[in-house]
Order: sequence, then C-alpha cells, then structure tokens
Amino acid sequence: MTFLKFIPPILSFLLLAAHYSRVSQYWLVSLCLVMPFLLLVRKKWVMRVLQVLLVLGGYIWIQTIVFLVTIRLGSNRPWIRLVVILGFVALFTIASAVVFETGGIRRRYREDKSAWLPSLSAFLLTGSLLSFIQLKVSRPMLLMERFWPGSGWVEVTLLAFYAGWVTEKILEAGPNKRSKIRSRIWMFFSLVFFSQLVIGLAGVEKFLMTGKLHLPIPALIIAGPLYRGEGFFMPILFLITVLLIGPAWCSFLCYIGAWDNRLARTKDFPQSLTKRKNVIRILVLFLVVITALVLRNIGVAGPIATGLALIFGIFGVGLMIFMSRKNGVMTHCVTYCPIGLAANWLGRLSPFRIRIKDSCTDCLACRLSCRYDALREEDIKKLRPGLTCTLCGDCIGHCKENALQYGFLRLKPHTARFLFYVLIVSFHAVMLGIARI
Repeated sequence: MTFLKFIPPILSFLLLAAHYSRVSQYWLVSLCLVMPFLLLVRKKWVMRVLQVLLVLGGYIWIQTIVFLVTIRLGSNRPWIRLVVILGFVALFTIASAVVFETGGIRRRYREDKSAWLPSLSAFLLTGSLLSFIQLKVSRPMLLMERFWPGSGWVEVTLLAFYAGWVTEKILEAGPNKRSKIRSRIWMFFSLVFFSQLVIGLAGVEKFLMTGKLHLPIPALIIAGPLYRGEGFFMPILFLITVLLIGPAWCSFLCYIGAWDNRLARTKDFPQSLTKRKNVIRILVLFLVVITALVLRNIGVAGPIATGLALIFGIFGVGLMIFMSRKNGVMTHCVTYCPIGLAANWLGRLSPFRIRIKDSCTDCLACRLSCRYDALREEDIKKLRPGLTCTLCGDCIGHCKENALQYGFLRLKPHTARFLFYVLIVSFHAVMLGIARI
C-alpha cells in the first residue's frame, strides 16, 4: 500500500518532464525523470527536498498558466479550459508534496534519526546561490552550461545534493572523524580546481574563468586588482565569504591551503612556530601591496609582473614542501600568505568563534591537533585561540572535557555548529561549481 502512495509524486514529476519535453528543455526532462528514483533513498532530508521540488513544480505550472493566458488574451483566443486543466495539474503537483506527511510514508522515513534540517538547509542554500548565478550572470559560470546550454540546471541540482550529503556526513561523524572529512572535501575541491587549470592550459579555454590565464596564487587576490586597477570580483567574493564564515576560508576553501595541510600532516605532531609569525605576515602583506602599486605606477609590463608573482608563488611552495613537512604546521598559511592574514583580521567581524570554556584543564590535547599554531599554551590559558585560528574545528574533537565548541552570538553550541557547517559546506559546493582561474 505504501507504494501506491508514491504514485502522485511520481506522476507529478513525469508531467513536469512532459512539460519540459514540449519546450525542448531536455536537460530538465532528464532531471524530472531522475527525481522519482530518489524515493528509494530513505533519508528524511531527501524526502524534504522532494517536497520542496514538488512545491516548486506547482509554482512552475502557475507560471506557465500566466504565460499562456497572456498569449491567448493577446490573440483573443479562449483560455478558461486551459486554466482549469493546468490549474488542476498545479494543485495536484503541490498536493503530491503533502503525500509524504501521510502515516505510511512517514513511518518509512522514521528510521532515519539524523538531523535532517541542516542537510535540507545546505541543499536549499546551495541550490539558491547557484540558481542565482545561473540566471543572472550573462557569461556561463557553471562548467556544464558552457559545454551544453541548459545543462547548468543539472549541475546546480547535483551540487545541491552534494552539499546536503556532505553536511549529513560531517554532522553524523564523530568529532575526530570530522577532521578527516574536512581534509578530504578540501583536497577534493583543490584537485577539481587545479584539474580545470591543467585542462585549460592544454587548450580547452572553457575550463578557464575568462579564457585568460591567471596565476593560482592566493596573494594575487589582493595584488592583481591593485596592479591592474580593475577586476575586483575575487576580492569582493573573498570579503563577503569571510564576513559570513570568518577565516574558515583558509581551512575549507583555499585551493593552496589544502596542500599545505596535507604536507603538514606528514608529521604526527605540530611544533610551535616563532612568536613573530604574525609580524612576518604583516611585512609580507605590506610588501605585496606596495610592490603591486609601485609596478602599476611605474608602468612595469605584464610579463615582468607575472614573473615576480611566479617567484613569490614558488617560494611559497618551497615553504610548504620543506618547512611545513618539518614543523607539522601549515607554515605557508601561517607565516607567508597575505590573504590568510586578511582572512584572520576580517574574520574578527564574523560572529563565528571557537570558544574555550572555563572547564578547560590545560591538558594541551587540543594543541597537538592544531596545524595553524593557534592554540599555544598562552592562548589556552587566555581561553581564546590565537589570531591564526581558522575555525577548522580539528581541536574540538580532541578535547576530552568538551571544553571547545563553536560559538555564534548567543546561540547554543550545537545550533552554532549546525549553522556553521551549513554555511561552509554550501560555500564549498558553490565554489566547486564556479571557482576556476
């Protein structure tokens, strides 16, 4: 009997597929045909996603009614029968979402005891952001859209489901496993980013953002626009992201930082870096800004400026290979990267924090998990991570006293954690879709 209750949602998706087939939007047809198979996934957040999509489908039918009635009125053709038929289809599609609230189907998903709301929220946020990009940006940003017009909606849907799935995995995992999941999805993002760069260099220009090559050096997010006097898209994107999720840009979204993290973890335990590391980063930031402005004002040619940037980047790679592996600390990110310093400074404007409770026993277990040198003994005694903290959360799982936790204004710790992961995973999924050189 439960299967019979699934017939309305299945039929609703098939009707939407027929609608898109009529207007030759075959990529959307394929999406509608795939949706019924998700009924086999016994996850509550997936069920909620299907409900949202069915309500959206009803809205699409209403839009279609308005469009067709406008055309028929303009040509003095009858329209009442059209409204009755398609109005019934719209109501049927929306009512199909209510079917999931009936007893038989609710019992089917009752076994899933995971927190479904964060996964649903990540799906909706990712889908909304990518849909805005798909609709409003004239030059296609999504890779599939560049190759096959109309297929961008498939990529939007896939990335939205990916965000929901990753959010579920992170929140269901034990505190110690979250660190591994973070490292894996971070490295996955970096591999996708650099794979597109390599393919773009091989001659497939659609894999590059503008069809023009730019060096993949984080410092150029600041230095590039200052030298060119234009192209402030990346600084603005960086600023918005940091204001929302703080310095977590450096521990989830930086394509270079993922490699520094991997190399630092070849050593079991991190060592303390010099206390002057922040002074060194301030000097590097000052040098980068001044150099970019001077090169622009004296009219230095682009190839020379590119060569200097390349030398800067190669030196940073050397720090990762030789110093991060030796110290077990992300030396490049903590002492050299100016964009990391900007993220730490601007991240103070974000309400997200790693908080150390009074119950801390100064056991220093968290110190051994921090690859950003943000939990030195003096920081722990102050009950506040150092400036180089990036909200990675690795320390939380290593505290036996549960004295470390995410904080966001006056929200409860578990709510702050949910909110943080929804935002950061959604941004991660969006960056997977649009981040390229």
